[in-house]
Amino acid sequence: MYEVVDGLARRVLDAVFSGQPSSEAREAWVALLLIAQNWRDSPDLPSDLTTMVNEALPL
Repeated sequence: MYEVVDGLARRVLDAVFSGQPSSEAREAWVALLLIAQNWRDSPDLPSDLTTMVNEALPL
């Protein structure tokens, strides 16, 4: 799971730092949010990530 999240995050960060958004980066961002959403109830999920997921993908 770490490798999957790391790969997705790299795509997003590459787009952010290059200033060139892409559909690949947007899809990676959505995938990261969906992963976080599925882990939303985990006590190990940092509270700031929980807040971001709740605001981005409310249930």
